[in-house]
Amino acid sequence: MVPTPRRRGLRLGCMGSLVFALAVATGVTALLTPWAFHIGGQWTLGYWTGVGRIRDSAGAEYGLYVYFLPWARGTSRLSHRFPHIGLRGDASVCTAYGTTYPLKLSGEIYGAYLNTDGADQMFYLDERGNQRPYRHFRLFGTWRGPNLVMDDHKTMFMYIQPDGRFTPTRSYTSPVPEKHATVTLTAGGRGDFQALCAGLQRVK
Repeated sequence: MVPTPRRRGLRLGCMGSLVFALAVATGVTALLTPWAFHIGGQWTLGYWTGVGRIRDSAGAEYGLYVYFLPWARGTSRLSHRFPHIGLRGDASVCTAYGTTYPLKLSGEIYGAYLNTDGADQMFYLDERGNQRPYRHFRLFGTWRGPNLVMDDHKTMFMYIQPDGRFTPTRSYTSPVPEKHATVTLTAGGRGDFQALCAGLQRVK
């Protein structure tokens, strides 16, 4: 009896399936959010990491690290500004007293298509963990070439003081309601953030 030849189907295997899924995800991102590959005036891989020195109006300084990528599910349907897309990622804030807070990042970017230059961006930064009350604040800003220039609109000092302690109340009636903070983020990684934090501790 002559054996019937088996039909050879397309077998990608685990690695092939992973590569295929990655290619599809990259293609969708390139189609819907092409700016994700040209963030801050340079070619990127669909995400961005940045570092900056937060300065408040009283002279206190903090270190900030952010990582984000586009997240279509986080896009607000109520926004009247177009194009806009949601963001998600992670962040960290450090103080001159050696305290570092890991944060969950979400937000939106407005007006970006082929690149981010001139686009407005907003971050929601929420402390991770189950502690209550938990620290959180927002940052609002605009891309200016390689720089993301942002302001907290006085939200940072609803909870966080320069030494890392809680403010007494989670409202704008904190002891220094006029305080606000600004930061200019530029491309950088975790190593740059750690170096910035170490520098803050040396000059406290």
